[in-house]
Amino acid sequence: MIDQLLEKINSIGISQEDEARLWKKFRLEFNYNSNHIEGNTLTYGQTELLLLFDKSTGDVSLSDLEEMKAHDVALSLIVDYAKDKERPLTESFIKELNQLILVRPFWKEAVTADGLPTRKKIEPGQYKTSPNSVRLKNGEIHEYSSPEETPAEMEALIKWYRTNETVLRPVELAAEFHYRFVCIHPFDDGNGRVARLIMNYILLKYDIPPIIVQSSDKENYLTALQKADTKVDRDAVVKYLGEALLWSLNLKLKAAKGEDLYETGDIEKEIELLKREKLTEGVIYKTPKSTYDTVKYFKDKIFPIFNLNLAKFDDFFSFSSNFTYIDGNKVEKIRTIGSFFAFSSLPQRKEVVKEFEIYDIDLTKEQIDKVEWQWNMEGLKSAKKKSDLIVKMELDLKESFYNVTIMIFFPNYPDTIIEIAEKKYNSFYLNADIESLVKKTSEKILQIIKEN
Repeated sequence: MIDQLLEKINSIGISQEDEARLWKKFRLEFNYNSNHIEGNTLTYGQTELLLLFDKSTGDVSLSDLEEMKAHDVALSLIVDYAKDKERPLTESFIKELNQLILVRPFWKEAVTADGLPTRKKIEPGQYKTSPNSVRLKNGEIHEYSSPEETPAEMEALIKWYRTNETVLRPVELAAEFHYRFVCIHPFDDGNGRVARLIMNYILLKYDIPPIIVQSSDKENYLTALQKADTKVDRDAVVKYLGEALLWSLNLKLKAAKGEDLYETGDIEKEIELLKREKLTEGVIYKTPKSTYDTVKYFKDKIFPIFNLNLAKFDDFFSFSSNFTYIDGNKVEKIRTIGSFFAFSSLPQRKEVVKEFEIYDIDLTKEQIDKVEWQWNMEGLKSAKKKSDLIVKMELDLKESFYNVTIMIFFPNYPDTIIEIAEKKYNSFYLNADIESLVKKTSEKILQIIKEN
């Protein structure tokens, strides 16, 4: 059936205009479904609004928006790379895709081998450093390759691909690679998305349209993987993905014939898109959701970056600590580093970390007005008298925008303003802007230390 459809499509040919509208459809379907399978909450209409119009509403998660955009960049990359038929598939390319879709390091909830809850740091583009086995619905633990085995098994997978590149039919090659990659699960996160990206990269090299695994069919997709794992049906994944390809081929055939690409439900998608687009033309006002997204963004991205960089100055001070307040109430973890005397006569350095749950306040239900993050560096060792340096960041959440203020305080120094900005809700800093703020802050602290 696949060969027959390909032959029919090739005999008709497809115009550039029809190819463009077909790819628009593939682009939306692949980005939406591949991310939705992994838990992204954007609707199809929100995905279309974001990717085609670069717009979003205030009622969406920043992390989901960023994840969808990053995945779209990765899709564009495999399309470009697939045009070079002689380009070899490499581990570095696979790591590059993982880096793209995960964007930056982050912490993720995990479970230890003993079943205890823990957290682990996810490093994009790096093979896993701890086991990432999962507990199945029946309670059994499914083991993937160990961190120690992963580099050798990924090297072997690439060798397998190159050996079979001219032996297996493209669909079998892509589907089998997908399955073998998932069995290894080489990364701490993003394995499913990377597996589907590489699978489609292989197909695109042979001018075969991408396979779209529908999120609504997730259970059958996972069942096929499980059948192959348990040897019930070793070819279950190849069969399932081959059937999924028929949808793409039939869609391409319709495009080649100049027919509409609408499917059942597409009219509803268009209505949703129109609503979303019209709703973004006005101001996004302060709501529990918009303030929650704003505070969560600073908590997850801005504050940790400042924490990491300001900690580099710890050795210059006797004691360091940082706090976060919401409407004057301390709500986050406290990090303190200071000197204490142990049983020896020499002072020892110790890090004391007191963990508190993230935000005692339910931000989805309670309205807030102000968030203050503060880093205190007490007792500059080189100063002649006790001098404390304070870095303070304030978020003032107004009715239709929020203000960001970053300042540095030090005795006998004029207060230094690093940033005063007014931003719309759902509007955030670019990575380059964050780096600039951190650089300005660090340079000012260095200046103060040098002069004292």
